[in-house]
Amino acid sequence: MFNIFKKQHTELKNTKKKPIFEIDLTASVLAYEIARADGSISESELELLLSEIEKIALNVGKSKEKIFKIIEKFSSESVSFYEFIESINEEYSKNEKLLLIDFLWRIAFADSILEAQEERLVRRIADLINIKDIDVLKLKDKAKNQKR
Repeated sequence: MFNIFKKQHTELKNTKKKPIFEIDLTASVLAYEIARADGSISESELELLLSEIEKIALNVGKSKEKIFKIIEKFSSESVSFYEFIESINEEYSKNEKLLLIDFLWRIAFADSILEAQEERLVRRIADLINIKDIDVLKLKDKAKNQKR
């Protein structure tokens, strides 16, 4: 996701994989959903999300505001996030899935309060992308300790 994933554009040539922008966008929509899971997006959650969106914007030559509007639109028009899960399962390696879950935990802990809805959503996404509970808990602990 974003710059934390190390895929190179050359890996995507002559394959059926989606462009990196679409993969990053999928991940950012899920992160946005985590941020708003408790009913509001805190300033610290928004800051973290926008810092990652800015990296996408630089890679695709669009403004971070435009990317954020795309994310909001995807989020508001999406009936469920299962379509995003399918894309992640098709496109992400196990390491990239772990990086995604790590980022989602960091978003959830960004405001120093882990709401039950945020935790439930991160754990559900992890389950759907076949990440073992032990890995999910390790990443949760890591994100929690980074925030201190």
